[in-house]
Amino acid sequence: MAHKEFKVKRRSFLAGLAGAGLVLVLAGCGFQLRGTGPGSTLTLGDLALDSAGGPTSELTREVSQELNSAGVALNDQAPLRLNLGSEELRERELTYGDAGTQERQLTLTVPWSLQRVDDGAYLASQEDVTVSGTFYTSSDQLLTRDDAREALQSQLRQDAARRLIDRLQTFQPDSTGTVQPASPAPSS
Repeated sequence: MAHKEFKVKRRSFLAGLAGAGLVLVLAGCGFQLRGTGPGSTLTLGDLALDSAGGPTSELTREVSQELNSAGVALNDQAPLRLNLGSEELRERELTYGDAGTQERQLTLTVPWSLQRVDDGAYLASQEDVTVSGTFYTSSDQLLTRDDAREALQSQLRQDAARRLIDRLQTFQPDSTGTVQPASPAPSS
């Protein structure tokens, strides 16, 4: 009996030691969670948000939350307007035949543009953010399929909002405060 307890304690100790080692290795190589690094804030200042889905759509809420997390204040009187088009969701089956479990892919595309309010000029016009993911279903579990689809749709909206923030990081104010796309780094 004592030998069995020793094995369990030893196994727990080794698992904890392996976990701590993994954390140290990842920290040592520069790993950081998305959105927690030095590039996670935007220097755009205030931004107006106009969404085809309206202010209460899930996508608008996700984008608003990501903008707030990135240090951008949403203000209808802001000098820049982020325009979000209607999201397009496509679904396709990846598994064919009479397989018991089917793999399905969802692709979410969100058109967007960044526009100066004072003169209506587009800093980014007719851009798209596209994200996709897969889920698994079974023909005898229809309710589970709907739940899996809805969960993936929610995750894709979050991913699209994060990707949009990543794209907006390329826009930086110059010395006069005018926002322009950041200059690409010189190649060596």
